[in-house]
Amino acid sequence: MKSKLFIILTICFISCSLASNLANPASALPEANILIGASYHLGGYTLTNLDIPAMFNRFHGRIDYAPLSFVSIGVDLGATQVEVDKYTTAADTISLFHGKYGFSGGAHLKMSSPFIKNLVSFFGIGSATYFSSENDDDAKYGGFDGTGVVGIQFRIPNFGFVSIGPMVYLIQGDAESADGKKEFYSNSNNIRGWIAIDYHLKKSQLTKGSVYLSLEFSCSPEINYSSRIPIQEFSLSLSIGYISGKLYGDDKQPR
Repeated sequence: MKSKLFIILTICFISCSLASNLANPASALPEANILIGASYHLGGYTLTNLDIPAMFNRFHGRIDYAPLSFVSIGVDLGATQVEVDKYTTAADTISLFHGKYGFSGGAHLKMSSPFIKNLVSFFGIGSATYFSSENDDDAKYGGFDGTGVVGIQFRIPNFGFVSIGPMVYLIQGDAESADGKKEFYSNSNNIRGWIAIDYHLKKSQLTKGSVYLSLEFSCSPEINYSSRIPIQEFSLSLSIGYISGKLYGDDKQPR
């Protein structure tokens, strides 16, 4: 157990030094359980209409509740920071935006099927988040992003879950300059491949609940890199949290 935990934490640390908190975790929350989690997300996206690379840093806390078997809903609250790359015109090179952390928050819904032979299930996760990031000159990037993924999930006994599938990611908002002028923007390359790994520590006699760690990666075919915006068209995230254990009735979902 100690060696497994050390390996997982090492991987998490490496990912954090780079890093969609969509998987928090991706595995189903058993009925009548409450989840409390925290996540860090680092995502690279391309904004229209000039196809400018942008990077989102996001720290969120999460509260989740499962009113039914294989269905859970919850809220996410935290802060998001936006970094937008520069672009070149015929006359000049224009550096666009370096924002500070601002409020972000949203909600999510997760649904999944019962496991087939206790090993495989199908799932869907959707979330929507409001965000706002402002710089020292009072310019601002704000708006909403929405994420959805459907796919297949594999249960690995004595470890956790691996989930894969296609992801749709949409960003829409307004870029506001220091003089108050607004310009609509959105993202291109909306379809990505997505994978999440959930590691569940065994329940302890002290807490009666369980702790999980989640790693998540997504990318589009346009994955790229630059010195100013190193994360382009891919994202990494790390989540950690606690699942309460069933608050009423019998917990029949294996872990």
